[in-house]
Amino acid sequence: MRRRMFTVVDATNVTAAARKPLLAAAKRHDMLPIAVLLTTPGSICIERQGPRPANRTVPEEVVAQQHQDMFASRRTLRSEGFPETVYSDSLHRLLPYLERLRERRQADLGLDGSTGLGDLNLVSRVFGEEILPLWKWKPGSNVAGGDRVAEIRLGQQYLTPALRTDVDGEGDLGFDVMVPCPHDDARSGRAWVPAYSVTCLYRALDGGLDDDEDIVCTVHGPNTDEDQEDDPEGRADLEAQYADAVRE
Repeated sequence: MRRRMFTVVDATNVTAAARKPLLAAAKRHDMLPIAVLLTTPGSICIERQGPRPANRTVPEEVVAQQHQDMFASRRTLRSEGFPETVYSDSLHRLLPYLERLRERRQADLGLDGSTGLGDLNLVSRVFGEEILPLWKWKPGSNVAGGDRVAEIRLGQQYLTPALRTDVDGEGDLGFDVMVPCPHDDARSGRAWVPAYSVTCLYRALDGGLDDDEDIVCTVHGPNTDEDQEDDPEGRADLEAQYADAVRE
């Protein structure tokens, strides 16, 4: 409160005497005091004490009296100095909860200007910690149109994932993994397909995603049943660009 930050006093404070020093502190720090009245029935308050250990259980008559005192306070809160009173069942709970999750995720990824938890944090969350020893970023690679590219290698087998920074047009993050182009009979071209989990990586390596409907080829475009427009010059140019990128 001294730093003028949003402050929650988590206590019963069911009497005017208990609330008086809190009001004084709010006034001293030029903060707006807001009283929150819980709408939970007294019987449920008593019932919820069941799982508590004996040394944390409040006698039922005390709970009942606190509940009664709280509702009796409704008539005096404004005169005490609370300009606003809200009831717990009217509070928007999901929105601030999601906001906290969003802020935490932004911080974890370093998107709030901080250092975050490192550039493997998102990799760990999507594919699991076990993949981290095999994951190597490839700085300078241009095979994904400027997005970050990595390699997952064990022995002679490897996969090439790419971190996409705008998968939905609204700045959300996600991964693609490189697979053979379904429009190229020789399977020499390269295409990308979304990878949502380590299962997707497995399917990409064993061929299970080779004909996935979400594949987008860097040369032929999306994986559709429509005939691909034959543009030899344009295709040759794209293939040359891809070859140059691979050599990098």
